[in-house]
Amino acid sequence: MSWSPSLPTQTCGAWEMKERLGTGGFGNVIRWHNQETGEQIAIKQCRQELSPRNRERWCLEIQIMRRLNHPNVVAARDVPEGMQSLAPNDLPLLAMEYCQGGDLRKYLNQFENCCGLREGAILTLLSDIASALRYLHENRIIHRDLKPENIVLQQGEQRLIHKIIDLGYAKELDQGSLCTSFVGTLQYLGQNFCPEPDTEADLTV
Repeated sequence: MSWSPSLPTQTCGAWEMKERLGTGGFGNVIRWHNQETGEQIAIKQCRQELSPRNRERWCLEIQIMRRLNHPNVVAARDVPEGMQSLAPNDLPLLAMEYCQGGDLRKYLNQFENCCGLREGAILTLLSDIASALRYLHENRIIHRDLKPENIVLQQGEQRLIHKIIDLGYAKELDQGSLCTSFVGTLQYLGQNFCPEPDTEADLTV
């Protein structure tokens, strides 16, 4: 996802739209702030021009998110009353906890991390993401688009917590089901999905 600047002010009851956090393949994620309680949430809204297949993926993402409960997977929240009417189309909004640390790509690009993360930080990151993936797989869900942009950071009481986001390409597995389609981000595909290189690779543009 890519960061964008502040948006024109829009309100919904006590909630005020603050900024666009990112733009992904399916839509935008916007930060909303409750002026009475101080609570902040991230609202993901779908673009209008989605194909029928991606509209299905959007609805599946919301269904999956609403039943997940793990400290390393971003939690779904209830959409504030009246906010659904602000959606640009008939597709449901997805409300999520707001993680103020941004995504892992932004964190890695910070100057102090230009030479890489410290060993302890790497071990914590790997432990958090492994725990999240184990939980998803135990629930018969595969993410299919894991990359730094889909990992966000939240400051906990004692340390930084890493959370997986964006289940737009996730797939639920039942007995005998197979994944036969290529989805996600090419640069982060598992090596087992890539054909063995040969001399033809040097001639392909």
